[in-house]
Amino acid sequence: MGSPELVPFLSYPRFSESEYKERIAEMESLGITSITLGGRTTLNGVHIAGKGCVGLVVRAKMGDKTCALKIRRIDADRKTMDEEARLHKIANCACAGPRLEGHTKNLIAMEFVDGQSIVDWVGGAAKGRLRKVASSVLEQCYSLDRAGLDHGELSRLNRHVIVSDRPCIIDFESASTTRKTSNVTAAAQSIFLYGAAADRVKKTLKADREKALLALKIYKRDQTRANFNAVLGSLPV
Repeated sequence: MGSPELVPFLSYPRFSESEYKERIAEMESLGITSITLGGRTTLNGVHIAGKGCVGLVVRAKMGDKTCALKIRRIDADRKTMDEEARLHKIANCACAGPRLEGHTKNLIAMEFVDGQSIVDWVGGAAKGRLRKVASSVLEQCYSLDRAGLDHGELSRLNRHVIVSDRPCIIDFESASTTRKTSNVTAAAQSIFLYGAAADRVKKTLKADREKALLALKIYKRDQTRANFNAVLGSLPV
């Protein structure tokens, strides 16, 4: 498994022999047998599944399953992936996020979600399907709010929601259990009011901006189910 083509991904952005060997051992401990290149992100001319400030994401084989493998960058702002894995588990308990398969100091293995970013998906979506997906995203956000987990980046849905058979919120590297949750408010505004996704959604579903903002303001103060239902009622879902 320690083939030369893995070097740029297991030890990024600079090579460290000790880090490379450690990560090979961690892959083996997780039962990772191979990595498959390909995806929407290009790194040094090679396509991979994703790239962020904390890690690179590639497809990997874990037993008989295809998973997404997040590999901590050498220059990441954290020494381990332990905290992100802890937050990811909380998300899973709230029925959100790709299923966590396992983690080590430098790696997180999770369910591979094969789909489109919500912004790309919206363009070809029928009205009924769009309503269902938007409602599902908001229900997942409400579950995260109730669990006390703030995702932190849902104002940029294009990078953090993938739509396949179902919409899936991804990437909990910026999540927190200490700051006030704002998942519903961030996602609702991103889908229906402001930004790239909203600009496309408005062509099919139009929200009453003032009504929606008032409902979100009330919900932000008191995150009850009744107030969340009022948010849903203010939006074309």
